[in-house]
Amino acid sequence: MRVQIDRIARDIEIINSFTSTPGRGITRFTFSEPYMQARAHVAEELRKIGARVATTLGGNLYGRLEGSMRDFPSVMTGSHIDSVLHGGRFDGVAGVVAALEVARVMAEEKLTRRHPVDVVVFAEEEGSRFGSVMIGSRCWVGKLAPEDLDRLRDKDGVGYAAAMANAGLAPDETTVLKPGMVKAMIELHIEQSLVLESKGIAIGVVEGINGIKQSVVTLTGVPNHAGATPMGLRHDALQGAARVIAAVEEIAVAELGGNTVATVGMLACEPGQANVIPGRAQFTIDIRDLDPERIDQTARRIFSVIQTTCQARGLSFDIQPRSDTPPARLSKEVVQLIEETARDNGIKTLRMPSGALHDSSILPEVTEVGMIFVPSKAGRSHCSEEETDLKDIRAGAEVLLGSVARLAF
Repeated sequence: MRVQIDRIARDIEIINSFTSTPGRGITRFTFSEPYMQARAHVAEELRKIGARVATTLGGNLYGRLEGSMRDFPSVMTGSHIDSVLHGGRFDGVAGVVAALEVARVMAEEKLTRRHPVDVVVFAEEEGSRFGSVMIGSRCWVGKLAPEDLDRLRDKDGVGYAAAMANAGLAPDETTVLKPGMVKAMIELHIEQSLVLESKGIAIGVVEGINGIKQSVVTLTGVPNHAGATPMGLRHDALQGAARVIAAVEEIAVAELGGNTVATVGMLACEPGQANVIPGRAQFTIDIRDLDPERIDQTARRIFSVIQTTCQARGLSFDIQPRSDTPPARLSKEVVQLIEETARDNGIKTLRMPSGALHDSSILPEVTEVGMIFVPSKAGRSHCSEEETDLKDIRAGAEVLLGSVARLAF
């Protein structure tokens, strides 16, 4: 069995022809017209190979190739096709087209399988439209109720459920995923980092998906005249924020090491005038690790720095939690299976964590989960410069095919 890279390349090209920002990266928000066009392409390709196509709770696309034992749990594979604003061509898409090609090969080769094989396109993984990530997968496993979907709204005030209906979608598969319904899930994804490329390794085998703790910090001082206020009498909120922001990196790198990462990705100050001392500074803190204790320890140390900095500078502070997603450990058995399949294909692998969230982080509660990473050129992702070699996607798809085939037998 071999995947056909020309078909994979064609699927990537077709899906990425559907974007709201042609020539300026890929913008394909969930249930938008470009999204529905890309979704329709995947659905049609699944129907061509005899898959039963349906829409699940939360708006996920679902295509099933039946196995010889219809009461057996399925083997699932897939990813997402929604994007960030001005995003890349491979984030999510690589996993969808690889899963589609795996299903094609299995159907064409009439591969003996007792277990059904499910190809899934998860809805709203990125959270770009409705401001909350992995809505489709969370809804499917029962973590979000219908009333929760009604409360999730885009910038125009359109609710998630209404957007689904406006796009002509209604769940025709209304079962909540429970343990025992899915034998295993494997998601192929681009790495979105530099590790694989820097080490010259074609396949990353993900052991776990980092947890995330995000907070919004507001420091409040006294806005005042930039020329008339002596340096020793100032309560400059931005200067306080600068000390905290520098400490965020120092704590993550020097004090903890390991896989801990901490980022300040957004900063705003008021009144934002060149001749006024900032009286208010607000910034985000994003902490990630595979170890929940290290996440909490990092947060405690950073929050301690905020407190001491504000005391020293006469500032007040407020820390609001934004999100707190625990780490997800993936299946040791599936990790080993992926490694063995890669070795059988003569492909070197590296065990690694995922720093980014994926729908696969939602599914360990209901099934055994594994992830395959393929390299990202220069580690670029969530931007128009995002690039992954087709040869690397082919290698990942070959490993995915072998792994799914073994699980489905």
